[in-house]
Amino acid sequence: MIVVRYAISDPGKAAERSRLLEEHKAYLRGAAIRILLSGPSAPAAENSTAVVIAEVETLAEFEAFSAGDPFVRSGVYGSVDLFEWRPTFGLLLESFRPAF
Repeated sequence: MIVVRYAISDPGKAAERSRLLEEHKAYLRGAAIRILLSGPSAPAAENSTAVVIAEVETLAEFEAFSAGDPFVRSGVYGSVDLFEWRPTFGLLLESFRPAF
């Protein structure tokens, strides 16, 4: 299944975000799940958003991955939403055909 994490940074945690940025990136790069796309909104701002799109077997697997992220553990994100996504149209679907 394809899943999405949509997170909004807590403006009061900007210093913590800066301190943990490299650890957060390393966590994403070393993930045991298949991350398809990940990144922050642009331009970066105190209350920026970030998206992770991944392929996993279950939503619980993605929830566990997200809970281990240094940004999530430290409260850098003011809110985090996780959900299954079923893309139906777009150029990326030509190279990726999820089984639904």
